[in-house]
Amino acid sequence: MTLLFELKSVVHLSDVGQDSKIRLGNLIDKFQNAGWLHFQQIRTQLPPLDSKLLYFVVSQSVRIRATLSLGDPITIQSFITDANRHKITRLVEIRDQAEQLIASQLEDAFVVNNESGRIAKLPVDYPITSMVDSTKHLGFHRDRIDIPVSKNQTRTDFRILPRDIDNYGHMNNARYLDFVDETVDHLKQISINYLKPAKLGMTLGYLRTKINHSVYYTVSNGSNVMSKIWLELK
Repeated sequence: MTLLFELKSVVHLSDVGQDSKIRLGNLIDKFQNAGWLHFQQIRTQLPPLDSKLLYFVVSQSVRIRATLSLGDPITIQSFITDANRHKITRLVEIRDQAEQLIASQLEDAFVVNNESGRIAKLPVDYPITSMVDSTKHLGFHRDRIDIPVSKNQTRTDFRILPRDIDNYGHMNNARYLDFVDETVDHLKQISINYLKPAKLGMTLGYLRTKINHSVYYTVSNGSNVMSKIWLELK
């Protein structure tokens, strides 16, 4: 089985803000697009799955070493670093022309039944471990984000629009970062916990808490916490 997935790309005009630097949500798009294409490639080499089963991303951890700008050519590589009947862990790396690491994303996803919304599992005999790249073994890593108590908080509300929705009827994970105040060039690291899928028409409240070099966001719909975000500032 072919394990490594590599994609040549470039930072497009649609990826950047007025400063010609890549927007945070668009950086996550780069990771997600490569990871999705990689997974589709792998699926062609494995037995077909029940159409009701899909992977729900529960956490992402992003490390940023440099900022991409308009026109920068990049190479994106995707690896499955751990997998079992219940979940997979995927690493995606973005490198520049000199093969220097620019940014990386490690994400965990659970198998869920899309009809019931419940955690599921693959068949006992499904060859899921054949997806794993032994050269990049990294186990399940989910960092639980605990939002500290602080009086230094602000809140902004956003409504989920059709353009924010993915193929599964949920808000695209990258769109969560479109609504934060911080930009890529001010960040060292990002962690996100996805707790519940947000859907079209929902209003999301972003409660921002800043403590020293950390910024936290609690993303809620009414009394339901949908996601938690931690940003480490440079």
